Amino acid sequence: MVGIMSFKKSKEQLDNEFKLIIDCARQCGKGDAREENLHRLSTQLGYIDAALTGGKLSNKQAAQQVKDLYKAWKETNRAIDLE
Repeated sequence: MVGIMSFKKSKEQLDNEFKLIIDCARQCGKGDAREENLHRLSTQLGYIDAALTGGKLSNKQAAQQVKDLYKAWKETNRAIDLE
């Protein structure tokens, strides 16, 4: 049970993780920041998929996690464009 808690993240935690990518946009450029943003999204989706497949998450929990993750990813992409 402890292992699953490590990937379940609150909206604030997701926002903070993706905000680090905005700093990357300032330092590395927009292309690298978008690449890192997509990498974080796909990694987190993989964790959610594994937990769902392993029976650690219900469909409803997984759907909510994906929704929150997508929102954070989308907001970060918008912020990268503004940099």
